[in-house]
Amino acid sequence: MSSYHNPPPNQPPGSRSQPPYPGFRENPPPPKRDQRPRPRAGQSSPSVSSPRQSPSTRYVPPASRRSDAVVPAGSASVSAAVSHNPRFNRWLIGAFLTVIALGGVAGASAVSLMSIPNLPNCRAISWRFASAATRLQCADAYADQGSVESLLAAIALVEALPDDHPLRGEINDRVEVWADEILHIADQTFNQGELESAIDMAQQIPANTAAAALVSDRIAGWQAIWEQAESIFRKAENQLRASQFREAFSAAIQLRTVDNEYWATTRYDELTNLISRTREEVNILASAERTASTGILEDLVTALEQVATIPAESYVYNDAQTVLKSLSLDLLDLAERALADRNSAEALRILAEIPESVDLGQEVADFRTLADAYELTWSATTTGYEAAIVRLQSITSDRPLYAKARGLRRQWQAELEGVAQLNWAQQIARPGTVESLRAAITEAEAVGSSNPFWDRTQDQIDDWRRDIALIEDQPYIDRAKLVAVAGDRSSLQAAITEVQQISSNSALYDEAQDLAADWRWQIQRLDNQPILTQARQFANAGQLDQAITVASRIPPNQAVYDDAQAAIANWQTEQASLYAYQQALSVAETGTVNALLRAITLAQGVPTSSPDWTFAQQAANQWSWDVMSIAESTAFSNPAEAVRIVQQIPSGTAAYPAAQQRLQEWQTPLVETSNIETVGQ
Repeated sequence: MSSYHNPPPNQPPGSRSQPPYPGFRENPPPPKRDQRPRPRAGQSSPSVSSPRQSPSTRYVPPASRRSDAVVPAGSASVSAAVSHNPRFNRWLIGAFLTVIALGGVAGASAVSLMSIPNLPNCRAISWRFASAATRLQCADAYADQGSVESLLAAIALVEALPDDHPLRGEINDRVEVWADEILHIADQTFNQGELESAIDMAQQIPANTAAAALVSDRIAGWQAIWEQAESIFRKAENQLRASQFREAFSAAIQLRTVDNEYWATTRYDELTNLISRTREEVNILASAERTASTGILEDLVTALEQVATIPAESYVYNDAQTVLKSLSLDLLDLAERALADRNSAEALRILAEIPESVDLGQEVADFRTLADAYELTWSATTTGYEAAIVRLQSITSDRPLYAKARGLRRQWQAELEGVAQLNWAQQIARPGTVESLRAAITEAEAVGSSNPFWDRTQDQIDDWRRDIALIEDQPYIDRAKLVAVAGDRSSLQAAITEVQQISSNSALYDEAQDLAADWRWQIQRLDNQPILTQARQFANAGQLDQAITVASRIPPNQAVYDDAQAAIANWQTEQASLYAYQQALSVAETGTVNALLRAITLAQGVPTSSPDWTFAQQAANQWSWDVMSIAESTAFSNPAEAVRIVQQIPSGTAAYPAAQQRLQEWQTPLVETSNIETVGQ
């Protein structure tokens, strides 16, 4: 992904990668205590000789030594002489042992000369007196550890040598290699998401190296890449907060093109996971709001549980908290309605559903005070209202429900005044006389319509007015009912006159008016029923016009008017059917095909409810046979005309089946003749 030396995936910072230049040693083994540093590829060995080994030393392995290298020539003759001369034998054995001893000393010396000396203890060396070779040995050992700290230590160790030192060329080459390694490690660190660490590493590269010239541009490139990636990520975050998921995913795709392994993989995966999670959380909020829209307690609680699952690190957390508070306020409203219905237990149960995490502690505390005050007013006594008003005074102006408490204090103060006024009126009405009841009504009417206690006061006033009416007006109703029992016109009119004495402001006025209307209806029936009876007599005699005229005399909105109108409609239908049948008979008298067909149509229009319907159907059937007969007689001279005639015979008539059969018989020769004429042409 990077234009710099990138590590393989999942490679930790400071690890060794492919050589960034020819001749770079990949992971050289650390020096052992009995092994001196080996020269790097393409480099010469140090020119300073070791005190333990000279350049001309050659190592001969002990295993390669032969036994004849230490046995003198002619040993066979010596052995023979030994067996003959004991003194010579002792001398020979001594010489042999001497040669063996000298050979062992020589071998040990050769091994000592050829062995690589142990590395010095670099931590215990006094560098003031250390040789250049020792510095190089320890610097190589430090550099082989592969960390930035060890590479910087290696560079510092050799840079302490003077510029004119004989090994300066080799030292400079090594410093360049180590500086390039530091820049490579910094590049790896950047790709693993540690920008500041990478910059810190790069800035420690010695200024006199070729790698140092690349540091400024390299750091600027890293920072530009980092700023680009952060800008893309911030843009995606803002789009997530606005629930713009498609745009956020497009921004995530842009991270894949960033020239940094960390942003293109780790942060890309993180962002796509955030998009998926945020989408789910937005759906949770929408589902919760839909659930809570019913306003039912159980649904509100379910919605609260759904919203509470959104964690604090979510991009929609603030929206979730807003919804959570809104739902909690809805619960407060439900609790207040329960209080208004005088159900404090339900109100407190609802209050307990409000989550503690919602910042409504003061509202809940104030609501409990409201609940206590509400309960005091339920007795509807002046003492209860006074105690409730005092209880609300504990909710001061700095409390969240102060406005609600102030409104209730004003309402209850007015109700207190209304209760006191009504109590006084009730005291006045206790004797139950007309005078005391009227006086009580006067006192109660002092409670204005804007007073919350006005409805209850009006109910009480209505009761007192009914009591007065029962005393003053009930006798009128009782007498009128007795008079109306006779049921004749004069009795009913007398009953109406009796109840009309009840004034319109009486509690029994509506009852009196209902009774008067009923008695008037009975009088109208007595007047109008003979008219309808006479009209029906005319209709039975066949005088339908006279019947309709008589029935029409009954005025609208009076008794039996609807019955008269229904009878008139039946008589008019009967007239129409009779006219149609008579007209059909008249039309059929001419005997032409067209007249007969017109008569059939008129006869078929007679309704089944008409007494002439049977005669009309019989006449229509006869006329259809007459048309059929005309077609039969015409067929001999003009088959085409005969076909045209039978085609007009209506369905439902007696001659229709025969007409269809004749139509088929007459049409076949006509078709054949037409085909012959066509061929001849």
